[in-house]
Amino acid sequence: MIEKERFAGFKEANNPTLGLAMIFDVSGFTNFFNKPDLQYYITDYINHVIECVEITIYGGIDYWTTYPEKLKSLQKPSLRKFLGDGLLYIWEENDTAYLKNSKFKIDLINRVWNLQTYFKEVNKKLHEIIPIADLPKSIKFGLAQGTVYKLSEADGGQDYIGPCINLASRLVKYCPEINFICSARLNLPLQDISNNGYMKIIANEIRSFEYEIVIIDQDDYLSLKEEDKARLFKELEK
Repeated sequence: MIEKERFAGFKEANNPTLGLAMIFDVSGFTNFFNKPDLQYYITDYINHVIECVEITIYGGIDYWTTYPEKLKSLQKPSLRKFLGDGLLYIWEENDTAYLKNSKFKIDLINRVWNLQTYFKEVNKKLHEIIPIADLPKSIKFGLAQGTVYKLSEADGGQDYIGPCINLASRLVKYCPEINFICSARLNLPLQDISNNGYMKIIANEIRSFEYEIVIIDQDDYLSLKEEDKARLFKELEK
């Protein structure tokens, strides 16, 4: 085995810019990973799920929806990073100021909302290639916007740090019954939020981000048990 070179370290941190972080996480992936002989199928599984997520970004046929269509490519992310049971995507603001464009963000969240809603159709497709009946039943998404810093590595690589990345990672784990949560820091017009079936609400118990206003699907919230609503969320005063 060839010994890898040591980590070369970071060379510099660029000035702060506006960024959008999205993390997806396959629920129950750890238990799934313990299935016998999974080494023969795990790459097929991971590759297919990632391909579905990337169709929502880079375009392609969203076969899992009720009326599949060919999606056009959205703004390409600045970073894509595998996290073991999902991926982190970072979009960094540029001269086009696309992160101030609500249409890009609404298109993105609608597409990933569709994917998590119809994830059972992805599992049906996976059953054609993977001989395991109890595949992970859901995929979760967390999105947040805010300041990011690009870290340039001495060997030419790059990474990002920033509070919005930490927040996205908290959101994707926040409420087991809700598979799509994004921070209200995306600064979406209220009309766009309500027109697309979402709502703003306060999340009470996000670690390090207590009383964060988030955006969730209205029907998802209504379907929660009353004790979970009271514990995890607080409705905004009208």
